[in-house]
Amino acid sequence: MLNKMTRKDLIDFEKKIAERFDNGEMPYLVHLSGGNEDHLIDIFKDINEGDYIFSTHRSHYHYLLCGGPPDELEDKILNGKSMFVFNRALNFFSSSIVAATPSIAAGVAWALKRKGSQKKVWCFIGDGAEEEGHFYEAVSYVHGWNLPCTFIIEDNDRSVSSSKKERRGEASDFAWPSCVRRYSYVPTYPHGGTGTSGWLKFKKEACLCEMPRKQSSELPHNLPSAPNLKYFDAVKKSMETIAKDCGAIFIGYNVKYGSAYGALKDIPESQRLETPLAENLMAGLAMGVSLEGYRPVLFFERHEFVLNAFDAIANTLDIIECISDGQFTMPVIIKAVAGGVKPFYAGLTHTRDMTDVFRSIVSFPVYEPKTAEEVLCAYELAKSAKTPVMVCEKKELY
Repeated sequence: MLNKMTRKDLIDFEKKIAERFDNGEMPYLVHLSGGNEDHLIDIFKDINEGDYIFSTHRSHYHYLLCGGPPDELEDKILNGKSMFVFNRALNFFSSSIVAATPSIAAGVAWALKRKGSQKKVWCFIGDGAEEEGHFYEAVSYVHGWNLPCTFIIEDNDRSVSSSKKERRGEASDFAWPSCVRRYSYVPTYPHGGTGTSGWLKFKKEACLCEMPRKQSSELPHNLPSAPNLKYFDAVKKSMETIAKDCGAIFIGYNVKYGSAYGALKDIPESQRLETPLAENLMAGLAMGVSLEGYRPVLFFERHEFVLNAFDAIANTLDIIECISDGQFTMPVIIKAVAGGVKPFYAGLTHTRDMTDVFRSIVSFPVYEPKTAEEVLCAYELAKSAKTPVMVCEKKELY
């Protein structure tokens, strides 16, 4: 049990923030908690020190109840971090992207179960996020594998301002398995801000976040010679080296039976995590296991399929170190294969090379090896990197 805050403590803290917002002291978007104090105090009785807590854009009460210092939280809010509250020491992770966290929570839970840990994962979402397919993917995975993760739907019947009936034609709740809990409440404050009529005149300009520094995707020119090594053999050798040196977990569909076009054939099945056909879940699982010290290799057998995961890749993986002030890092290796036209042609949905598209979106390296030597180099760099790395292989060179 973590909570040392009373109902009055929570309400008074948020009133103070609301007053400072109305006073024009924070030119930032703020989402205030309120109306759910008793529900959360009761829930946090089950949460223990060391458990992971995944929060939302409305994170203030969660942070305070898990032991986050009120003065520190107030400072974060005043400096534009209301939607970006992180604390690695408390395993507290928030996201302002709707339904971004359930798949990451599932990945952490998978890693904790593999380790035999007694820690648990608690993932809070709103009833708007409940409607996202990302949530369904994570819930079905946690339920199916009996992972130590509980999803809590904070149901205020509001997605910004729209009720469930207005959004989907009926107000009835979805039926979820036992890993999902729900409580309903009437919020004290509107979706954003305090409800102050008109626009406030702020007393200072907002400090804008800097984008992550763009890293080079160029491979070194002085590569060691491997004249007798074929491109595919270099890929296979690289996978085996990463598996042996890093204890890597290879995540994706067709990593078990298809062995990622045969590249994982000689890697122990215990290091191959076969997934549902859910690319965003795959990416979240990779990010989650990385938070518990595993080195994930996330496999996509076509570039087109990577696009389904780009919500997770662009909105979390690429920027998490920046928005968490370096507290959370996710050194995921993305193995993305551009489909070829031989031995058979699978059409435009399976054969486009999107390397340049990926490079235009993310800040981390996107390597494009075209020889066996470059393959070895790219994966050696990826293996030692402290940031995510994508390696775009060419199926036609296999």
